[in-house]
Amino acid sequence: MTTTPTQRRPRPSQLLTEVSVHVGDPDEACEVGSRILHRHRVVVLGDATRFAMDLEAASLGPLTVGWLTYDTEVRLESSHDGHYEVNVSGGPMAASSGGQEVVAGPGTAMVYVPDRAAVFTGWAAPTPMLALRITRRALENELEQLLDRPLRQPLDLRLGMDVSKGRGAQWWALLRSLATDLADETALVRQPMVALPFARSIMTGLLMSAGHQYGEELSSPVATAGASVVRAARAYIEANADKPITVTDIARASGVGVRGLQQGFQRSLDTSPTQYLRQVRLRQVHRELIDADAGTATVGVVAARWGFLHQGRFAAQYRERYGVQPGETLRRRT
Repeated sequence: MTTTPTQRRPRPSQLLTEVSVHVGDPDEACEVGSRILHRHRVVVLGDATRFAMDLEAASLGPLTVGWLTYDTEVRLESSHDGHYEVNVSGGPMAASSGGQEVVAGPGTAMVYVPDRAAVFTGWAAPTPMLALRITRRALENELEQLLDRPLRQPLDLRLGMDVSKGRGAQWWALLRSLATDLADETALVRQPMVALPFARSIMTGLLMSAGHQYGEELSSPVATAGASVVRAARAYIEANADKPITVTDIARASGVGVRGLQQGFQRSLDTSPTQYLRQVRLRQVHRELIDADAGTATVGVVAARWGFLHQGRFAAQYRERYGVQPGETLRRRT
């Protein structure tokens, strides 16, 4: 057995897991690489006696980032089941997928879409390649939020992506930063408060930089919701504040996108739809506490009924709005 894997214990946040593997057998390399990155077949084109694969990878939420190196030239025949993948190599690689072909290198990334066969050849020299895998649902959810609507067709990223200039170069710098920081045990990106926003930035940056059928729409300015739409949204919130509605539900009921609705609320009311919903719910809690029997009702039960599950945060918000603790309002009837 030539594999020397190390699997570090996941952090308590469960956001980050890591693996480092050295493999000297092509079949074993295929099995390990398929498990960590994507299902594929390894065909050795160079000197088989020199064959070795090195892979270091870390998973951060919906992302897996890894450095992959082969010590002799190989061809990888792959499919990317349920995820998108971006590969950036320091040396020349030839790739084909979905009728597209590209010769990639330091200035050109290879971008693969889910469930589409792909072939790429490289590592005539053992240069590390940075591989990024993103779960399909996560990237498409991110795109839907940017578009403020559901996708009409699956996201179809073009095979070649310029990372030598402009947005592509900025995104590539962000990805390299992530790959570098993950090697540092003390890096901020390992902290839960930083990790998920950083992962979202990687996904958003890719969507804003790569070529695809939604690119023009993403670059277009969004129309701000007018006063009548904001009034309709406020009415919907008032009527449905006791339900687990989201800003997406509010926007859909108002017939506009999330971005347009948020801009409309900011312009008309100097607040956001989410903040407005919270204020409506606080008002309903206040009314119930005024009318409730302190001998049978509790603040926790009333607050939870209106979606306030964190008691400390709820109490602070209530005091800021009404100047007293919620328990004081409840006891005033006694």
